[in-house]
Amino acid sequence: MRKILIFLILILIIAFIGFFIFFPFSGEEEKKEAIQSVVIAQKEEIKIIDFSTFFPVKSEEYSLPEIGEKAGIAILFTTSGRKEILYQKNIDDRLALASLTKLAAAMVVIDNYPLDKEVEVSKEAILTLGESGRLSPGEKMSVASLLDLTLLVSSNDAASALAEIIGKEKFIGLMNKKIEEIGFKNTHLMNPHGLDEENHYSTASDLALMTQYSIIHYPEIWEILGTREKDVFGKDNLGREILHHCRNTNKLLSEDGVLGGKTGYTEDAGDCMILAAKAYGEMKGNLVLVLLGMEYPNRIPKTKQLYDWLKGVYIWE
Repeated sequence: MRKILIFLILILIIAFIGFFIFFPFSGEEEKKEAIQSVVIAQKEEIKIIDFSTFFPVKSEEYSLPEIGEKAGIAILFTTSGRKEILYQKNIDDRLALASLTKLAAAMVVIDNYPLDKEVEVSKEAILTLGESGRLSPGEKMSVASLLDLTLLVSSNDAASALAEIIGKEKFIGLMNKKIEEIGFKNTHLMNPHGLDEENHYSTASDLALMTQYSIIHYPEIWEILGTREKDVFGKDNLGREILHHCRNTNKLLSEDGVLGGKTGYTEDAGDCMILAAKAYGEMKGNLVLVLLGMEYPNRIPKTKQLYDWLKGVYIWE
């Protein structure tokens, strides 16, 4: 009996020692905390790498497109705030900008007018050079409809009618104040429509930045510029509706990824074009193209040529 008791005691002692060897209590919590600290530290060191920031990369072999513009630029604006010039020519030359002016005018309209306000179009506005709006003296129309005509069919008389609401001089002053607020140094505007006038100029660089600014802060403008066609209505003196069917002057809306754009032409400015599109591939952001001083009627084919060149010359993903 005594031998059995001693045997059992030995077994208990061995089991107790074994338990400490295989399952030690001492320092266990400290070890757990140390392991957790390492894991947390490793997690804090992990950075999510956005490989799209390395793109686009220019192909090794390429040639510049032959567009024949006086000035041009293509800029990539990413959602992370990156800005990269992908194509440039005389980007800081001060040039006439024709109806690209109307982008600045539209910002002033949205800042200062209720869009449902009804406006009576004056005879003076109708006499503005250009017939695209086909408005009639005394015709009544909302600010929103006049803005549609201004941007979609590049109506000079509609732009003049919008400026007359608060007075042309005050309106132009607000346009230039807006330019200063955005921070442009090489743009000065003398009218709301873009007809040739001394001291009315901008640069390809400023216009590209203005485009991106308007995309971010004035989505209403780009909703209009992204519309292919639209019916807007005015009223004559007897209250009868007058139909204006608007077809966008930008013929590149059917191109994949295009958000919209603005066309322009005057004798001094030549053919001009702004085009905005989503960046190619997995890149998150916008591509903005500006071409000034092209031969008429080259703005559509030459802008498409540059747009296609950007896709082919750069590796986007």
